[in-house]
Amino acid sequence: NLFRRLFGEGALTASFIPTYAHSIKHDPKLARRVASVCVALLVVVLGLLTVVGEVILAVIYRLGDWNEDSHLAIRLTMIMLPYMPLICSVALIGAILQVHRRFGPPATAPIILNLSIILGTWFAFDGVRGDPGTRHAVVIIGYCVVLGGMVQLIWQLLPLRDITPFRLNFKGTGAALRSILSMMLPMLVGLAVFQINAFLDSLIAFGFSPTGDRGGSMSILGYAVPHPIQEDGAVAVLQWSQRLYQFPLGVFGIAIATAVFPVLAQTAANVADPRRDAFTRVLRRGLQLTVFIGLPATVGLIIVRKPLTRLIFQHGAFTSADVLRVATVLAGYASAVWAYSLTHVVTRAFYALRDTRRPLVIALWMVLLNLTLNLIFIWPLDVAGLAWSTALCAAMQCLLLLRAIRHHVPAPVDLQVRISWARTAGLTAVMAVVLIPFVTPAESISTTESAVHLAVLVLVGVVVFFGG
Repeated sequence: NLFRRLFGEGALTASFIPTYAHSIKHDPKLARRVASVCVALLVVVLGLLTVVGEVILAVIYRLGDWNEDSHLAIRLTMIMLPYMPLICSVALIGAILQVHRRFGPPATAPIILNLSIILGTWFAFDGVRGDPGTRHAVVIIGYCVVLGGMVQLIWQLLPLRDITPFRLNFKGTGAALRSILSMMLPMLVGLAVFQINAFLDSLIAFGFSPTGDRGGSMSILGYAVPHPIQEDGAVAVLQWSQRLYQFPLGVFGIAIATAVFPVLAQTAANVADPRRDAFTRVLRRGLQLTVFIGLPATVGLIIVRKPLTRLIFQHGAFTSADVLRVATVLAGYASAVWAYSLTHVVTRAFYALRDTRRPLVIALWMVLLNLTLNLIFIWPLDVAGLAWSTALCAAMQCLLLLRAIRHHVPAPVDLQVRISWARTAGLTAVMAVVLIPFVTPAESISTTESAVHLAVLVLVGVVVFFGG
């Protein structure tokens, strides 16, 4: 997953799309060679890394003094490691298709993996009883992940044949490769920043809560201080709430950014438009659409946070108290869904203009601010302080990016954008006023009742907002 984020859906595709779009505009034959050499290099480099990784894991597996669980973990890593070059290739080929306005195959590729895992799970666990059978079933699912990656790659390659078939002639691609690599390095640092941010959140949640045998207090400069987080499980609460707020972000925010990025790159590459009028129009349209979807998603998620958490997670040992705790943290994260979405769009606007320095500098400052606010907010707000810190930093990052983009676009947020945002805010407020009376305060209701409650809230919200 780390390689997928860095090379597949992250820095490589983000640096590849502007260069490829520029080549398509000025020299389609060169663009075809650039695409071919990038895919070839990716396959060779990640293929070699996979082989090295398999050898290292095999040595560790044979020579290490591991318990049964560790042996299984190492074996599963060996089985699924080949999925790494497969998914990175799928992501890069998907970027090529997106520049050619073919969004269907890249969008449906993850469904293939999901189906492979679901069908594999159904087949592997059919009639399984006991620990040995369960371990064997999990191994089968590991192989299904790799099988799903192979089918994903074939699914992407089929439409690519008609658009830009690969060539073994890489002549004249040196300058384009250097441009991609020069943009990719700061993007890698920026992506590492996000990974560090998430890691710090979890580390603070673990270190400032009474996990294990640490008792109810900790030592700071020799003084015993009560833990700001009084209950254990803080890391799990963070992860569960992150899963829920990332759903609308992934469905809407990332989708808009993915669709707008190739268009931004192509309009930025148009030398016949020195004032970047077309680029500015696309950016403003992206800003309007992002807030039009992101703001009601933000408010709606805050309103339905309890029934949503109850429906998804309240099973087995997950209690109504756990629902309240996750929903409280979710409110903090959800308050900035609009900002997370806008950040993706504006960052891609910088990348389309081949400006990687400004978003990187802003991201680094946000890491320092997030860490500082984490250590401040965690005392009065418990683990929810980490979520509110993240949300506040996301809003600040969004504002700083919009200010910095004015170096390239004089007025990214013009009167038309502000009017659009105001209308969206008005509709969202009406939606909230209508929905809040429908929210039931009951904490002990059945799964079916939770599902019906959530469905009614979502349906009423959609009708009110889009009707307006």
